[in-house]
Amino acid sequence: MYKALTNNIPDLKNTTDDALPVYLNSLGFVQSHTLTDVRLGLGYSAFALCAATFYWDYTYGFDSTKFYTTIAVAVYTILNTALTFWIWGVEKNTVYVGTHKTSGTKIQVQTKTDKFKAVYRVTVITTTKDGKSTTKKVDKAFSGWFDAAGHFVTRPFQQMLATNVELIGQADPKNVVVAAKKEKVDEVEDNRSMDDKWASLLAESSIEDAVTSGTPAKSAKKRGKKA
Repeated sequence: MYKALTNNIPDLKNTTDDALPVYLNSLGFVQSHTLTDVRLGLGYSAFALCAATFYWDYTYGFDSTKFYTTIAVAVYTILNTALTFWIWGVEKNTVYVGTHKTSGTKIQVQTKTDKFKAVYRVTVITTTKDGKSTTKKVDKAFSGWFDAAGHFVTRPFQQMLATNVELIGQADPKNVVVAAKKEKVDEVEDNRSMDDKWASLLAESSIEDAVTSGTPAKSAKKRGKKA
């Protein structure tokens, strides 16, 4: 099911984007809606202008309102240009802006995806009260928090953010501990892989000795085991 969902990457991104403010707000961050409010204001203003122009034209006719229509077209162009600039030049894929209640540190989260890769690309910009700014970029596959049935799983997503972003980890330390355990598991697996590698090399060495001495490889393996 998840494999099928990778063909609809925008849905994966939108679902994850929706979960992000819920998680951060639960950690004591106060979300700022300024970016969204400005975008909605520009969009609704352009729509209202179009509706008013239609009403003037329908009620009074084109000839008597063409002067106002010309002005309306010019204003609409300005509003649309401003909206486009705001989305691409100011928001820049921003899905969350907030400030932590306790520390006063500001956080801005930007997200994006590639067209054919089911990878969530996150850029987190944190700014302290004294103006010190840091940027952290994290690229993680959506399979990390979507199960085989295509359902969003909250805990792995929270762990990903808490582990990779220091400010979030400080606000939610319980989800960082899991990352430490994971590193231990990875270390054990690496050690096991190394043991397997040495065992393989020992077996190959025994076979080479058997071939050189003319002894059957099977008995050479046995000698290697006894050694």
